[in-house]
Amino acid sequence: MVREGDRTLAAAPRVVLRDALAPPNVVTIARLALVPVVVVLLLSGHRWAAAVVLALSLAGDGLDGFLARRSGRVTELGRILDPAADKVAVDAVLGCLAAAGEFPVWALVLVLTRDVAIVGGAVFLARRASSTPQSVWVGKAALVALAAMTLAFAADARPLETPLLAAAMVLVVASGAWYAVLLRRFVAARGGRAPGKRRPA
Repeated sequence: MVREGDRTLAAAPRVVLRDALAPPNVVTIARLALVPVVVVLLLSGHRWAAAVVLALSLAGDGLDGFLARRSGRVTELGRILDPAADKVAVDAVLGCLAAAGEFPVWALVLVLTRDVAIVGGAVFLARRASSTPQSVWVGKAALVALAAMTLAFAADARPLETPLLAAAMVLVVASGAWYAVLLRRFVAARGGRAPGKRRPA
């Protein structure tokens, strides 16, 4: 464990491709495979069907996490794919809706900017200190809000769209700022030490 004043950094083992066959990772890969189905349904005008398939993809987040804990197969591949599945599903749907003029472009830019920044920060940590960021409560709250908002827009549930959009954007900004603070603290704590070296115990 890499501890820099917060429990959000953990030592990252090497990604092994055979871990793709681990039950939780099979579920996560299936969730990713549902994303093109959602997009096709959206583009063909089957809004409620798209929302149902999207809900299945997002709900799978709990299933793969349960399987990982139950089987003890928490792999580095899973750490990468699990959050990626949520981001890909949400970003793809919001991108389609924004292109159709049914979702604000500024909100899409905000979501994409946060996601790119978080992924970039994770890559930076993996290369500098063999560590990966762990979820914090504000990040989980943002994920729930984004999922609810995306489902509402996908299903064209207009009475829910504005309040869910407002809540999701507040949490997107808050979670992005919090992850930025964590990354800044980590970089400041390591100072000028060479990549991969750890602070003496």
